[in-house]
Amino acid sequence: MKLNRPGLLLARSLALIVLMLGVTSHCFAAKKPTATSPISELKERVALVIGNSRYPTGLLKNPENDALTVAKTLSGLGFEVDYYANLDQQGMVEHIFNFYHHKAAKSALRLVYYAGHGLQFEGSNYLIPVDANLAVTSEIPQTSFLLDELRRSLDGLPQGASIIILDTCRVTLCPVGKCRGVMSSLGLTEERKSSGTLIAYATGPGRPASDGKESEHSLYTQMLIELMPIPGLPVEKLFRKLTEEVFHRSGGLQKPEFVDGLMGAEICFKTGPLGQCPTTE
Repeated sequence: MKLNRPGLLLARSLALIVLMLGVTSHCFAAKKPTATSPISELKERVALVIGNSRYPTGLLKNPENDALTVAKTLSGLGFEVDYYANLDQQGMVEHIFNFYHHKAAKSALRLVYYAGHGLQFEGSNYLIPVDANLAVTSEIPQTSFLLDELRRSLDGLPQGASIIILDTCRVTLCPVGKCRGVMSSLGLTEERKSSGTLIAYATGPGRPASDGKESEHSLYTQMLIELMPIPGLPVEKLFRKLTEEVFHRSGGLQKPEFVDGLMGAEICFKTGPLGQCPTTE
């Protein structure tokens, strides 16, 4: 029996709900390490890097390049990296939740980097797969990936720290192919501040993020990969420096933001000469 379009959407949504519920209820809760897990069982640093460029409409030039370079940079800094490009919804669901279950939940430091389209709908934040249907706003939850669920899951881990980096627009209206947003009255909102997680945005609320039409990388990612390898630079200072550099280099048109919920010892992407982050200026 053939399903009509509403039937197909319903079937697809139910399948994804079953997949997500199965993963969140079984893998996220039952399989995560306890507070008494031996440190030898924890992977030190893991990263998930995604770059979505090839949208049917709103083709973006650089997310693939950005994500690949970020993946190589993180690998050189000692991260175990999973890199993917141009994922559809099923691919995003599978790879993100597999990363959480098999690596993030067993790590001391986990990082998620995403470059591509993103938006907010009815108070929730979504990352946009390359096959998402944005023509009908009511279908956004069924054809996109819910960022909020990932953030809540990472924040709920009993040990370690998490960093989420979003190189995407937060605009209410974006010319197709010019910046990392969508033709919509929706925008990516700031996540609620949470303990143990730092969330970094390429730009401020209601603002575009340049896709770097004249270069190989977006302005934000270019500065990110330049700052990450600096020895002894704590991540909080890194993102403050990144904000300043992008703001000045864009002539004030783009001002990144970050929500710092990290607690405990300072974190560096590359340790200083003493093997740790400096504790003083």
